[in-house]
Amino acid sequence: MPGRILILDDNMTRRITLAARLSGAFYDIQVASSDAEAEAIIGNDRPGVILVADELACISATVFIRRLREDPKHANTTIFVLTAPGAQNGRADLLTAGADEVLPRSEPDEVFRARLRSHDRSRDMIDALRMRNEDGQVPGLSEAAPQFRGKIRVTLMAPEAEQAEAWREAIGSVDGFQICVASDAGSDRRGDIRGQDRSGVVLLGVVPGSEHRAFRMLADRVTRPEEQDGALLIFAPEADEATVIAGYEAGAGAVMSGPFDPAEVVARLRMLHDRQTRQRGLRRALQEGLIAAITDCLTGLYNRRYALPQLARLSAQAAGNGHDLAVMILDLDHFKQVNDSHGHGIGDIALQTVGQILQSNLRPDDLIARIGGEEFLVALPQTDIVAAEKIAERLCRMVRETAVLLPGKQPALNMTVSVGLVMAPRMRRSAEELIAAADKALYAAKGGGRDQVVLLPGVTAPLERPSVAHTQPLLTGTPPTNPNAQDPQMQLRI
Repeated sequence: MPGRILILDDNMTRRITLAARLSGAFYDIQVASSDAEAEAIIGNDRPGVILVADELACISATVFIRRLREDPKHANTTIFVLTAPGAQNGRADLLTAGADEVLPRSEPDEVFRARLRSHDRSRDMIDALRMRNEDGQVPGLSEAAPQFRGKIRVTLMAPEAEQAEAWREAIGSVDGFQICVASDAGSDRRGDIRGQDRSGVVLLGVVPGSEHRAFRMLADRVTRPEEQDGALLIFAPEADEATVIAGYEAGAGAVMSGPFDPAEVVARLRMLHDRQTRQRGLRRALQEGLIAAITDCLTGLYNRRYALPQLARLSAQAAGNGHDLAVMILDLDHFKQVNDSHGHGIGDIALQTVGQILQSNLRPDDLIARIGGEEFLVALPQTDIVAAEKIAERLCRMVRETAVLLPGKQPALNMTVSVGLVMAPRMRRSAEELIAAADKALYAAKGGGRDQVVLLPGVTAPLERPSVAHTQPLLTGTPPTNPNAQDPQMQLRI
């Protein structure tokens, strides 16, 4: 849990001292004196943060961290390693093994808590995204996309170009990095940071006396939309308490102090990039899940879940603005016979064909959805009754003229649709009321011989205020995203 911290240290005095330091920060503190005791606590309570001493008699901190990271359940657990003051050796190895931070035990409380808060925010974001994704997954139907590591884009930013160039020399030969330099010195290099890959990492240098200029460069960067999705590492070799806290408040994933150790810098850049990539992948999966939840998987159109509230919104807008709103229900004629005679595969192609015809002949702002087995909903905002009837007749004709060619020597399958059309009244109506009225017109079209459009009489007259009508053939719709969908302008061969 996010508010629980486990302290692993075989020195009792250090355990008690650290627990006392954190007690005022409202964390639930647990302690362990050995790796076995720590693993038992981790298995039962799942702490959000683990603080590990670098000097353990029972096990190497590097081995313990690597073993913990091998379990996917602990991939997002925050791990800090606490070292003796001034200790520099082994920091890169600890970070490479999976530590999120390596810092001295003597670090001031406010700085220590700022680091914890930063990692808490990052961990909570990843956990929230993962939970929302897992809630929507069906086992066996949703798998994570494979992760391929390409070159990491690293932008070096420093108030003085010479400093950034020195960093480039130090880490430029590292395999897997693509490095560019951005400077505040007024040269053309400043433009290097524009248009960089959002998945990159920025290394910002902050030296005494340059704090204002360095943070100004950072502020200039984060105002650009194309730069806002990257990770940030701040290197402040002589940072005081205020500078470190300001760095985390500015959005840094880590603030590194002390000497510029290329191995440690590389380890931190990789760690921040991996964390950012994980967040971005979870956000993308969530977005794809949301789209899938409102999309009909067969036709690529919206589904009923999305269509009904959108129809209610269009009705409210039309009533409020005095604009026309045409609503129609289209239903394939004799569709059960198609499935019974030719199989559901042919029926699916027929449904896809109708969906493509609708998309290809309606505007992007029109609402198009498959709301039942062979039933489609179309809502045309700012469309008067004359234009709506013409559009409905054209859709009827195009379905009639589009043949589905069957395998072998079977004759082509010709489909027709019946259309029920209503005009939304001046007063706001619910989606269910509008669909019920259109259904009534549809039943009349079916009863009158099918393959026709029926406007329900007496529902409403055209609104008095003029509206934007479909005066030209509408071929502006975007093609469906469904990979199984086919071009309605071509005869379908299966």
